Amino acid sequence: MKGGGHEILLIIALILFLARLFGSIFSRFGVPSVIGEIVAGLVLGPSLLGIVEPNEVLKLLSEIGIILLLFHIGLEVDFDILKKTGIQAFIVAVIGAFLPVILGYGVGRYFMGLSDVASLFVGGTLAATSIGITVRILQEMGKMKYRASQIILAAAIVDDILGVLLLTMLYEFAQNGTFQAFSAARYSMYVFTFLIAAPFVAYVAAMAMDFVVKRYGDHRVIAPFLLSLMFFLAYAAEKVGAPEILGAFTGGLAFSRRFRIPFVRNFRVSSLTLDRIEGIIEPLMLVFTPMFFVYVGLEINLREIDFTWNLFWIFLLLSLVAFVSKGIAGIFVKGSMAERFFIGLAMIPRGEVGLIFVELGRMSGIFDASLYAVMIGVVVFTTFIAPFMMRFYINRTGLFAD
Repeated sequence: MKGGGHEILLIIALILFLARLFGSIFSRFGVPSVIGEIVAGLVLGPSLLGIVEPNEVLKLLSEIGIILLLFHIGLEVDFDILKKTGIQAFIVAVIGAFLPVILGYGVGRYFMGLSDVASLFVGGTLAATSIGITVRILQEMGKMKYRASQIILAAAIVDDILGVLLLTMLYEFAQNGTFQAFSAARYSMYVFTFLIAAPFVAYVAAMAMDFVVKRYGDHRVIAPFLLSLMFFLAYAAEKVGAPEILGAFTGGLAFSRRFRIPFVRNFRVSSLTLDRIEGIIEPLMLVFTPMFFVYVGLEINLREIDFTWNLFWIFLLLSLVAFVSKGIAGIFVKGSMAERFFIGLAMIPRGEVGLIFVELGRMSGIFDASLYAVMIGVVVFTTFIAPFMMRFYINRTGLFAD
């Protein structure tokens, strides 16, 4: 089904039903429900049945899902912990973004004999963590409040920003043969300005909404106001070159119970309004967020992965790089070894971000069919195996035991 006309309604109905069905079945057997949702996409997409093709409508709905998820995560963030772990999260993000590029480039250039551009794209594919998958696992297990989870959240967001910057630079390098330092500096300035301004703009808007609710007693304004603000911040983030999820996350931070504008401590959104906000966001998130993970599955075509033994060994080598380069990043933070190892483990899944790199490499002619298949295999493998490893590690070590 291509999704033309009213057929799209049937496709959406099918996706919502199977996402919930597969998620519940997988969860029943102790497997993260996000894996079930990705499997639903694999079943419906070109990998198996081939009855649903990715299209702009489904892509938009999946983006709404991830925007809602990150807004909700922003609501739950302990701002005091986030401020305290900021430097450590930045260290994890920088090491976790650039070490995969260096190691991936080395494997591509010296083991596979690829060109500099192709080798850099191999490294770039391994650079960015899939924040959606990582955060969803922590949220499902009820572990978002802990210090290690806050470091992971902040690091994954910074990692996403660095990933977009890297993608921009590599694409320009592939097109022009040179790095555009001015473009990178301009992008960095835009993102930094947005990070400073967005939470305060959203906070002022939140206070205005709360005033209207308390003054006129009309709680019906909350839902449309929230969605308008959320989508506007996502749009604004995308316009300055940042991931749209960054806008949604900063909006959620502004509504967090612990977020305050400095020197304006007597003004805060009322607890009643915040309770209503959470009551609005959670059901929307439960409907739309699974569509994002189903769409990840739809974009993967396992039939294109045709490994020879030579490609299989390259796949294993790049998978090892994918695991080691992220795992090392957690070592440099403060805390117990169990926390450090888990932080590195949580940064492993590549998911949709890696797929963007791979697809751009294919469309630009940088990846041939064999290399494209290998890189898809690495992205799929890290996406699937990391949630199992995270859950197993938490249960085995009792890391977050109260």
